[in-house]
Amino acid sequence: MPTLPVLFRYLAGVLACALLAIPAAAQELPTPKITGDDIRRALIWTGHYSVMNSGDPNVLFRAALQSWQASKKYKVTDNLADEQEMELLAEGDKQRDSVGWAKFEDKSIGFSVGVPTKLVKFLGARTNNGGLTYDFEGGVAYGISVRYGDLSCSNVDQQLALFSRAARPTFRARLGDGYALGVENNSLKAYLRVVCRTSGVVFASVDISKSNVDKLGMLISAMSESLSVSRSFNPTAIPRPKLDTPTPTAGDIVVASATSPRAAAKPAANVDTDGKTAAIKRETREGPGLTAEQVFDKVSSAVYVVTAGERMGSAVAIGEHELLTNCHVVKEVARVTLMRDKAKQSADVISVDEKADRCILKAEKKLEKWVAIRPYDDIKVGEPALTVGTPQGLELTVADGLVSSKRTHEGRRLIQTTAPISQGSSGGGLFDAQGHLLGITTFHLKVGQNLNFAIAAEDFAK
Repeated sequence: MPTLPVLFRYLAGVLACALLAIPAAAQELPTPKITGDDIRRALIWTGHYSVMNSGDPNVLFRAALQSWQASKKYKVTDNLADEQEMELLAEGDKQRDSVGWAKFEDKSIGFSVGVPTKLVKFLGARTNNGGLTYDFEGGVAYGISVRYGDLSCSNVDQQLALFSRAARPTFRARLGDGYALGVENNSLKAYLRVVCRTSGVVFASVDISKSNVDKLGMLISAMSESLSVSRSFNPTAIPRPKLDTPTPTAGDIVVASATSPRAAAKPAANVDTDGKTAAIKRETREGPGLTAEQVFDKVSSAVYVVTAGERMGSAVAIGEHELLTNCHVVKEVARVTLMRDKAKQSADVISVDEKADRCILKAEKKLEKWVAIRPYDDIKVGEPALTVGTPQGLELTVADGLVSSKRTHEGRRLIQTTAPISQGSSGGGLFDAQGHLLGITTFHLKVGQNLNFAIAAEDFAK
């Protein structure tokens, strides 16, 4: 049986015997759109911004931003530097993905909310005393409910007063589109967010045990921030709930097979910690560019599928035996499998700089084709760029775009591009219009659009 949040269960009893005599009002209250910006969401996921604080939103936002800077030992300022912003967004993305955050939506009724799919399982929707309840079960108590008839924006202040007397909240806020209540005791921290419309209300509630508050407390703010109710909200419609599948980031390694390759031997004695190679050949850009088709024909033979245990990614050949890839593709594996055109061979991991995410592979057999790299200083913002990799194990997938920026982060030189970088493409190549390797495709940010990044290929050179 599903476990309803305690605040839900308690207030359900109050609803059964109250508010029946409250007269209806005629006008819907103004409804600010609950979206926020990417930085605020990242601050929520990193635990620095909480919806259970009252005060000027701008002051709270600035305090949260500075709290994150202080936690990273950065100089506290009113704004983030580009590199700090990127780090914060990536950190927030990682925290969000760790709980399998996904959109739960019922377009028929007219609402959506975020759900931690790695922690709870959706069981179904059922009618419940003049409304609907969407049941979940799992590691946290999650509850979503819809009410109509006796509850709407016409009596939101009476609702808040009644529930406050019943629940004795430690946090209470009257909001433009409803209200929020927080309750704490020795065992849990509970939060209820209510959004009203003229035709009814939506309740969303979550309970976090005190033992998990430090790890999962951000779910309270994430749930509240994600709850959205449309103006065409129809609580009497037939429910058609849908739970989206969480989208992994490019840094998440796709499981290649249920069967792992042969166990690797101990790392070779000559493995170093530079993440660099002397086999790289540099070439500057000269002459006219090629078409995307011509670039693909020129470079595709140098791009390989890499299988490392149950992980899969890509690698790019830059010499007779050596290839560049990301360390998060190979991780602790000492020997990997290279594949192209169904032909397989083994390769050893010979150089590892895990912090910079640069790893060098050495193939057993001589490689047929390899590519030269462009010096970082020769790369121009705005020039065409093309990615070749193996997203989801789909060998030799190509996509084009532009070099949109050049950035540095924690000593790494990064190339930002609009060319798509999909999950499983880690370790693939970002190429220019002449087939030179610009960088090794590494990650993208979910927030915003076209925020894709490659480690500069020159950073792999000794």
